Amino acid sequence: MSRLAKVVELVLRVALGLIFVVFAVFKLIDPQAFVQDVANFQISPFSGAPWDMWLAYSLPGLEIIAGLCLIFRFLYRGALVVIGGMVLTFIVAIGYVWSIGLNINCGCAGEYDLLGGYVSHITALGVMLAAVVYLAIDELFSGQPVEE
Repeated sequence: MSRLAKVVELVLRVALGLIFVVFAVFKLIDPQAFVQDVANFQISPFSGAPWDMWLAYSLPGLEIIAGLCLIFRFLYRGALVVIGGMVLTFIVAIGYVWSIGLNINCGCAGEYDLLGGYVSHITALGVMLAAVVYLAIDELFSGQPVEE
């Protein structure tokens, strides 16, 4: 692997991991507001109790664990799968809400709406998905042994 490829891998891995960790911390600042954000999506079964609370209370923990695993290359392939799955799920959920005309805060950064409207959310998630795909391809074809 070339030096440039190593730098790109490091920057993408750490940036993506930090995004998930920081946004999870934002959600933990006011968990009740995040429960409401989850319910606002009106996606069954997470549009009401107890499933909205279950998702809102468990998602930040999963984001922190997966983000840290990505940053420190611990259980790296699993972290890529989890983060890739979350990004795809977020794209579908935001696309769904947008398509039915709801105007809600996505809750991705807790009470802080850092990205603006749906177009910027989908664009940011698309960039994150591209980063996950790059990292997965890099991992699969890097010639490094699989970690035990």
